[in-house]
Amino acid sequence: MNALRVAVWAWRSAVALFPRPRIWLPFLLVGSVQAAALLLIVSFYHLALLQLGQPLTRLLGGQAAIHYPILYYALPTMFNRLNLVIDALIASIAGGAATLLFARAFGLGQEQKPWKRAIRHASTLVPATLVAMALVLGLGALATLVPKELTAQSFTIRWGIRGATFLVFTLVQGLLIYATAWIVLMGHGLWPAIRDSVRVALRTFLPTMIVVGLSGVMLFPFQYAGSRADFVASKLRPEMVGSLLALQIVFQVLVTFLLVGAITRLFLWRAEAAR
Repeated sequence: MNALRVAVWAWRSAVALFPRPRIWLPFLLVGSVQAAALLLIVSFYHLALLQLGQPLTRLLGGQAAIHYPILYYALPTMFNRLNLVIDALIASIAGGAATLLFARAFGLGQEQKPWKRAIRHASTLVPATLVAMALVLGLGALATLVPKELTAQSFTIRWGIRGATFLVFTLVQGLLIYATAWIVLMGHGLWPAIRDSVRVALRTFLPTMIVVGLSGVMLFPFQYAGSRADFVASKLRPEMVGSLLALQIVFQVLVTFLLVGAITRLFLWRAEAAR
């Protein structure tokens, strides 16, 4: 099978499992926590939330962020910072459970319960997520080295940087994305999982990058809108920024379901081919 056909097959394998409510639970858990975090930030001034919400909002966005409408101008940055914690502590474990659920649905039997097994591997899943975050954030920081005068004056440079950043992020995520499967399905430690993730990704390079890249393309409009919160807040209504982030959470649940399902299918396919 050529790369595109393999990628489409992997996506279709994930889509076929849409009717299975149990597989949706890890993704709905992460989405619910993200929604609660977003609600806490935008509603911090309510009496019931004030004690926790106001210090958190000030910590994430500074003193100015507790005032309207600055709150909504800073909201994407604050939410992204809080989301890093959610990804590391919750999404990493939920992703492990989801991988096990998909693997079982694809025919790989597991004696242990998926959530129990994922939690047992939390001490490896969390550091693996932190390694990926460090690489992505470190590489993303390189874009800030371009003088702001150049990006402000040139449409080509702005979108060139966005395109290059997207490609780098896709490459890093694609190389490390099989680490979760190696940890929860094969019992690998941190560095062996990362090493073998890179090995599998290189052997399945184009299908993997197509699956990961398409997921990024589907989420890009929301990420771009978040980067233009100043435009959305000033030209429409400040509250629209919060609505866009809420819509992003819903859409991300769907896209992440497809991504984890497709990657698990590719991992099992490669493992079967290696036997």
